[in-house]
Amino acid sequence: MSTSATVVKKAKERVVPSAAEAARIGSIARALLARTRQAADRFPETRGVIIGGSFAKGTWLPGHVDLDIFVKIDPSVADNRFEKIGLEIGAAATRGYPTGKKFAQHPYTEATVEGVRVNVVPCFAVEAGDWKSAADRSPFHVKLVEKLPVEKKNEVRLLKLFMNGVGVYGAEIERQGFSGYVAEVLVMKHESLVSVLRWFARYAPPANGRIFSLPDPVDEGRDLGIAVSGESLGRMVFASREFLRRPSAAFFRKMSGRNRRGLRGDVYAVVFSHKEMSEDTLWGELRKTTKHIVRHLEVQGFKIARSMAASDNTRGSAILLIPEYTELPGMEQRIGPTVDRLKDVEAFMSANSRDSRLVWVDEDARARILRPRKHTEIVDLLKDIVTGKEGPIGASKELEAGMKKSARVVSGAPLERAAAGSKWLQDGITEITSDVLGTR
Repeated sequence: MSTSATVVKKAKERVVPSAAEAARIGSIARALLARTRQAADRFPETRGVIIGGSFAKGTWLPGHVDLDIFVKIDPSVADNRFEKIGLEIGAAATRGYPTGKKFAQHPYTEATVEGVRVNVVPCFAVEAGDWKSAADRSPFHVKLVEKLPVEKKNEVRLLKLFMNGVGVYGAEIERQGFSGYVAEVLVMKHESLVSVLRWFARYAPPANGRIFSLPDPVDEGRDLGIAVSGESLGRMVFASREFLRRPSAAFFRKMSGRNRRGLRGDVYAVVFSHKEMSEDTLWGELRKTTKHIVRHLEVQGFKIARSMAASDNTRGSAILLIPEYTELPGMEQRIGPTVDRLKDVEAFMSANSRDSRLVWVDEDARARILRPRKHTEIVDLLKDIVTGKEGPIGASKELEAGMKKSARVVSGAPLERAAAGSKWLQDGITEITSDVLGTR
């Protein structure tokens, strides 16, 4: 059996970019820096341009580099002017390349330059602690991390590769995992990949009541753990324990839990198309919509074991569900308040007694009603939810409009046929029917 030291040593050979790749990325970075500075010179409010991201820090992985260019703007500039300057400089610096607008606290420009993803991000030229925008800390992050010795930077690279392999790397809302900066801070705190994994393997929630908490060394009042979901934390804990028990190079490539193919027939999907929107906005709305649909189903008596969203990140999405049961009895009971609460009891009776089959008071003096259930099959209820017959469900206007117009509720063979031509849907079904890592 391989030891963790042996596996990590071999993985380390894969995390350092070649001299040729470093030279190529360096050339792209210098050219973009010059173009950005030239564009920034048109605006008297600018206070400098610097390179950031994992490239500037020296923690990037071969084939996976983040190249950020930060445009510093005078702190006295109003927000609307700040955004206008940032976007105009970004557009000029990346002219001729595929671009798009991305959103954090403020919009910024994302482009693909010779195969490299580049972000041109405005920030205020502030002193440490005088933060005005979310991006203001980033130049300070660069200064902090770039001082690390090469060996520590390679430990960061190993941790990023591990996190990517087990599916928890990336702070974007679709994944809600660990950002590159979180990986850098964890190594600064725990010294090495293996020490970080040991820490996760023994993980206990902090005393502040949050499930995961990690102060930003640049701003101790900022918690880097807020963006990490409980699912990503749990996957990292399971994966760390499994790797320490049974080290394998697979953790640094692509590791997944056992897929339970027998459960595929139990998956129900609401598949629909919608207006195109930014990925951050789309995934925020998909997560919210999924929660509201699940809540509506459970209020009606259908308990959902697992739920998630899937999307092609443009115009096609799906809400995936594994219900504990798909049919309910024809009758349901409603439990009301105790009889001493006169107004509450009257409201309960008024809302529920019209079609009741039986009304009584239980041993706790609570009013109870037995009535026919409106929906006995989950498919029928889902169809009424997505077509709006059950009223507003808490989805965004874009998603709600898309569901009313195009949603299909499918399971079994029809779902398999729909997934056959959609990799994103196929991947979603595989994910929802797979174990977490470390449970084999």
